Amino acid sequence: MNSKQSKNKSVAVPRDIFVLNTLAMGVAIQILAKITGEEIEVWKEYVSATASEQYRELSSQRIQEIVDSIKDLTA
Repeated sequence: MNSKQSKNKSVAVPRDIFVLNTLAMGVAIQILAKITGEEIEVWKEYVSATASEQYRELSSQRIQEIVDSIKDLTA
């Protein structure tokens, strides 16, 4: 098992938080595209690649802290 794997690979996120986060990401990408004149698809690819890179650099402990912070929002 590598440092990123755990027994629990999924997290249940309330629907409203999931949808709000998804919409917020879409709005942010639309704003970036409008400000820079780049296509939305370019920004989607950039954000996805950058997020993936940052995820790979996170420790298991930091990942758990992020998960826990989302749990705190729903408590």
